[in-house]
Amino acid sequence: MARLIILVISIFMAFTVLAVDSGAQYVHLQPAFVLNYGNNTKGRMKYIRTDVALRVVGAEAAGKVNHHQAYIRNQMVLLLSQQDDKTVNNAQGREQLRQVALEEVRALMSELEGQPYIEDLYFQNFVAQN
Repeated sequence: MARLIILVISIFMAFTVLAVDSGAQYVHLQPAFVLNYGNNTKGRMKYIRTDVALRVVGAEAAGKVNHHQAYIRNQMVLLLSQQDDKTVNNAQGREQLRQVALEEVRALMSELEGQPYIEDLYFQNFVAQN
């Protein structure tokens, strides 16, 4: 019985070490993005509100991304404000937007730092008012 307990504890500790060593961190772009989007053809403004998190690996990457956060936010605002109703109002459109945003942010970091540093981009919430 003691050996079984030791084995279970050893396995648990091994998984804990793997989780810690992965080094994944999330950089939250704060504050939330609240902006108007699309063409204002009917005299009514349309808004998006979203929180964005960037997954990076390691403290160095998190530091580099935080250092350039103002520039990253600017690019995200420009990208989000260009969207149309078809993109923001359905899941496939938002997923495509997420992929485009990830590519743009990774290209931006590659240009600034020589490496993309960003592993993934997530919309933690996404609300559109038409």
